[in-house]
Amino acid sequence: MSSRFNVLLLGAGPINFGSTEGPWNHSKRLEQKLGERLNVVGLIDLNTERANNVLTIKRADANVKTGYEHTKVFTSIKEAGENLKGIDTPHLAVLGFQANCRGSTKPGHDNELELIQYFPKIGLFIEKPISDVEDFSDVEAVGKKLKENGNVTSVGYMLRYLKAAQEIKRLIDENNLTVMHTQASYLFAYDFAAKDFYGYWSKSREPGPIVTQATHICDLTRFFTPPIILDSVHTNTVEHTDKAGELSIFQFNEKGLVKPEDRIPRVTSATWRYESGATGSLVHAVCLHEGDYDCELLIVADGWKFRLVDPYGISPKLYVRKPGDLEEVRTIFTNDDCYYSEIEAMIDVIDGKSDKSVILSPYEDSIKTYEFTWAIRLAGEKNYNARGGINGEQ
Repeated sequence: MSSRFNVLLLGAGPINFGSTEGPWNHSKRLEQKLGERLNVVGLIDLNTERANNVLTIKRADANVKTGYEHTKVFTSIKEAGENLKGIDTPHLAVLGFQANCRGSTKPGHDNELELIQYFPKIGLFIEKPISDVEDFSDVEAVGKKLKENGNVTSVGYMLRYLKAAQEIKRLIDENNLTVMHTQASYLFAYDFAAKDFYGYWSKSREPGPIVTQATHICDLTRFFTPPIILDSVHTNTVEHTDKAGELSIFQFNEKGLVKPEDRIPRVTSATWRYESGATGSLVHAVCLHEGDYDCELLIVADGWKFRLVDPYGISPKLYVRKPGDLEEVRTIFTNDDCYYSEIEAMIDVIDGKSDKSVILSPYEDSIKTYEFTWAIRLAGEKNYNARGGINGEQ
């Protein structure tokens, strides 16, 4: 067996250990990639009972138990740092805490900086969004420090790794195409969130559906296009105060639990320009009933049309119309685990098998997505306030 690969997990919740609600489960992908090399040296969570419960489940599974036999539970990065130096120094940390724990230089919100204080050369896999702070200079200061320190970083924008996304990228590059317009849509089934996700409905608990949810499709849009002109972003919203914003099967006590000024928009409709002169648009809507989400990305160029459908699904579909064709050609991509691909790329770089170019979303690039999503949110709030804001509530 080759040398063990030491991993430190931040968070014992669904991001790192999975749930019935979604495909996130970083421990599963680490197990698939590393096999018997996996050595989870530490698991940090304030809820030690939850941490020990997930470890009990892992240790009961003969296929993966070797990766968790010696895992220690800690309640803080400081505690982990003081106990894991030397032989158990982690090669990789997976940051699965809430966004308000990271992306800042302020104590208590500086997971990245605290980790490199104890483990200077550790690799950092960071979930999105990279923070919840509106002070972009603070987020940029974190990125600058990580770059100066030489840390390998990757942010969880897994859709960039999709085979369908790679095919779009290949066709754009090989045909020297200039994107003319992008159109993204993200429709969310709100009954799914109403039952258990209180934070989703409160902009002070989480930074809103664009920064936390539509961020994936916004990031994927950026993957294919020139830089976005942030001051060109224009946003309109449908709010809880609008007749069009009334939800018919709402099972969450929003009025009792969330202050009016803290409630999320039901629809966010944004437009912008790229530095090339191209245009872009996004519609995010909390509107569907059954299921979870419906997501598409349309890209047009001279003679070309690309339509990526259901990028989160088991079998994403890519429709391409090119010069000489009167109809779209559909390709269905199966057996494509983009969550595995992003973990694989990160580990291969740390192992020295690949250079950093295989990591498609390093921290310094993800800052641009973060600022973009905030520009959309803030432009929507500006327009809402201009038309009366919560004072217009009936």
